[in-house]
Order: sequence, then C-alpha cells, then structure tokens
Amino acid sequence: MNVPPELQAYRKAGLIGRDDIAAAALLVDMARRDGGGEPGLLAWVGMCLALQTVRDGHTCVDLSRIGAWAGNLDPAAVHAPRWPAAPAEWVEQLREAGPLVGLPGDRKPFILDEHRLYLARARAEEDAIANAIRARAATGTIHILLGGPGTGKTTRVAEDLIGRLRPLPATDPGPTFALAAPTGKAAARMAEVLRERCQAAGAPAAVIARVTAAPTLTVHRLLGYDPRRGNTFAYRDGNPLPYDLVIVDEASMLSSTMMHHLLAALRPDGELRLVGDPDQLASVDAGTVLGDIAASELRAGDAGLLDGRIERLTRVHRTESQHILDLAQAIRGGDAAAAFAILAAGAADVVWLDPGSRTAVDGAVDEATRHAVALQAAARAGEPRAALEAKGRLQVVCAHRDGPLGVAGWNARIEQRLGIRSPDAWYSGRPVMVTRNNRGLNLSNGDVGVVVPRDDRREAVFGMPEAPRAVPVSRLEDVETVHAITIHKSQGSEYEHAIVALPEKPSRIVTRELLYTGVTRARDKVTVIGSRAVIEAAITTPIRRATGLADRLARP
Repeated sequence: MNVPPELQAYRKAGLIGRDDIAAAALLVDMARRDGGGEPGLLAWVGMCLALQTVRDGHTCVDLSRIGAWAGNLDPAAVHAPRWPAAPAEWVEQLREAGPLVGLPGDRKPFILDEHRLYLARARAEEDAIANAIRARAATGTIHILLGGPGTGKTTRVAEDLIGRLRPLPATDPGPTFALAAPTGKAAARMAEVLRERCQAAGAPAAVIARVTAAPTLTVHRLLGYDPRRGNTFAYRDGNPLPYDLVIVDEASMLSSTMMHHLLAALRPDGELRLVGDPDQLASVDAGTVLGDIAASELRAGDAGLLDGRIERLTRVHRTESQHILDLAQAIRGGDAAAAFAILAAGAADVVWLDPGSRTAVDGAVDEATRHAVALQAAARAGEPRAALEAKGRLQVVCAHRDGPLGVAGWNARIEQRLGIRSPDAWYSGRPVMVTRNNRGLNLSNGDVGVVVPRDDRREAVFGMPEAPRAVPVSRLEDVETVHAITIHKSQGSEYEHAIVALPEKPSRIVTRELLYTGVTRARDKVTVIGSRAVIEAAITTPIRRATGLADRLARP
C-alpha cells in the first residue's frame, strides 16, 4: 500500500483511522491505474477525513473549520506536518486530485462543494433532501412543528387531525394517515399520547376511532425496510407510500439517509408533518436534518423558502416541575451560571449529586434499587399493566455505556443488590430492551418490556400499560437489561424521575444536547450526578456536526 508516510502521524494523533487510510489508498491505486496523478498530502488527509465523516456524524468535511478537526493536536509532538487552519491550501490540493475529487454534478468518489468535501453519496443525499423540501414547501405539502418539552406539540397535532376529521360524514373515510417515529418506543408513545389529547379535546368517538386505527410504525417499518432484500425499502421513488399524510414524531433522531428515503417514498401530493425538538440529540448516524431545517429558517428569516411552513411552539404548558423546565432552558441556552444556580438551589425536584461522594452515589443506587424491588413486586403479582406503569416511574439514564457511572456499572450494582447472580437470568421484574428489530414478534429496536410470570412460564410484556402485549421469553433473542440505559436510547421516553449519570471526567460525547436530552426525560424529578467541571463542559460544548443542508435551505 503506497501511501505518504506522513499520514501515520495523523493516524497516531487520532485524526484519521487505519481503515480510512486503507480505503483512500485503494481509491488512489485505482486512479493511478487510470493514469491519475499523485495526490498531495493534504488531499490524502482530506479524503481520509471524508471517509471518516459518517462515523463522526458529519455529512461532509467543512474546510472553513478544518482546525476543529485537529483539536489539541501538537504537530511537533507527533512529528506531523503543519495543520493549516485556512481552507485555501486544502481546496487547492483537492482540486488537483482530479480523478478522485470532482465538483457538484461530477461522478467521482469525492465531491468538493465550495469549502465542503463530501463522499459522493452523502452529497447526493443532501442535495436530494434539499430539493425535496424545497419542492414540498412550494406546494404546501410539508409542515415542521418544533418545540421543547411541555410545549404541546402532540396537542397541536391532535388539533390538526380533529380539524381534518371532525367535519367529515361517517361514510367518508377521510384522509389516510400513518404515525411514525425513529424507534418503536417513541412511535407507541406518540400514538397513546395523541389518543389522550384527542379525548381531552372532546373529539367525537368516530375521530378517536380513526386516530386509534392509524398505523403506528417505526420509520424503517413504514418504508418497508427488509435487510433480506439487500437493505432496501419497499416504498421508494416509483412505489410511494399509500398515505395522504405521514406524521413523524421525534424527527430530530432522523439521519440524513433516513430522511432521504422518507422524502423519496412520499406521494407527490402526500403531506409530511415533522414533529420534534431540534435541541435534542440528533441521530446516532450522520446528519442533523431537523436542526438544519430550524437553523435555515433563522438564517433566512422571512425570505426563506420554509417561511410559513415551520411552526415553533415556545409556551410551556406542563407545570409538574418548573425547576426542571428552567434547568432545561438554561442548558439549551448555554447558560452554565443559570444552570448551576438551579442545580444548587436544593429544590426537591432538581437534585445535584457529586460523583466523588460515595455516600451520595450509594443513595442514588439505593433509590434505583428500591424502584427495581417495586418493579419485581408488581411483576410477581402477575399484573402486566402495573409492571409497565412501575417501569415508567424511575429510570437511570447514562452518558456512557461503560465505566462505574455507565450503563454496565449501574445495571451490575442494582442486580447485585437484588441478589441476581446471572446477568441473563429471566427473573420477574427484569426490565429489558429489544436491541434488534424482530419482524416475527412485531418488536422494534428500542422497545422496552418487563418480565412477568405466567402460569408455568415467563413472559415479557411490552407496549403501553393500557394495552400490554405479552411475548414468551423463550422467543426473545436480542435484549439487554435496562435498569439503566444510555441517554441516546432514552429519547422518545418520559419518566416521573430520571437519574442522569455523567462520567467522572469530561468526555467529547457529553455535550449540551446530551445533557439537555437527559434532563428533559424527567417529568416530576431529575437527579443529576456529575461534577461541576463535567456539567460546565457539557453546557458549553454544543454538537457541531458539519453539514451543508442549512445553508442550502436558507438560499432563496
């Protein structure tokens, strides 16, 4: 593999990966065989960074901010060449890598679009998303509903559906619509809350029946995803979805790729309503589509193509805990001083614990264990509804999977106190999460259930407490225990009390959005376990994913 030896310095510094170098080398070798020239060092590094973007959540390399990729790199310490902050040198060398790097419209592995370097597929997806949103904005077939927790997003959706369905005669089936979310758990919760809001609004029984009968699916299932067909979707361009309206909740969790497939699958006259909080965590995959849509409106103002298509809800209607809402607002606004004032105030519904205090952490473990004991009692009583209701009363949500304050550490300590010897035991009251879609059982990745005894066997009950669905544990394959879960996995859920466990030291994944998402999982009480240094670093570190979608949508 003939690569510049200087690349190894960047690899040792953690800026590029071994696999990225190997993939770039393969492409360069193919170009050499076709008579292409030798790329310069910066072109090599740029292509490696572009290959790495998907893993880091970016859709492109933003050369105008190339210094951000270097972090705290000391070139002298790793004997690496100078890392230029100005994009001009990068752009010049990339333009000279002719067979490999092209301009928009070219069929080459990498596309240079002004100061952004893309993998060709990522650039094509972003362009398709922008074009589809533009077209739908022009025809009025897209509506984006944005708002934080407690602002009434689901109530607003219910009002819209009631307004559409109430005037229709009983013989008119009305518009066909589907409800979807990125995870099964979020989709089920959306359906239940939407039904409750329709009932609270005094909707006629016929309207409630239509809302209840609407398909409630994950976005993957909505599009007919089937890995057996080579990871393709049944519904796509040429075979559109059979709905007049598709409503997608928790849209901040949609990646660029999934948004691309969703937009491609809609009928030309079909409506799309995206609902979500752009300040929450984005998809674990590349892109920040909902955040980019929100940002584009702010940049363009009244002249933007989405003017009138975005509705922002800012008034908070939820009153269970004003302190939690105030803390969330401070975190979202990057106001560390205000956040610490709320954390340190000693309110009963916002508790701040120092991870260095063993007594404080043990007290939180005791509380989580008491909840687990109550969950066991409800399960042993053979009451699925009570077990699922108990599950929603408290949840530990962690920034990391590993470590003493991560998911593994919390689950191990709680099960140890419960006297559970095997981590895979199907004990009564064991909370489990499905980790892979199971079409045969109609379970999706992210679905949460509780193990309950049933005669001479054990079952896991899933779904909402009002309509539990039982599955024999003998048929469950890909599940994990969730006395504690990651904050990422908690999106789309709400708990009476959330214990937010942060790592002992600052981490690049502990960002403003992660902390905001963790705190806003709580309805009545939140306990934050984190040092001042870690919390301050999180609040002052927003996610900065490189994409070009916001700028593309903001252009007139």
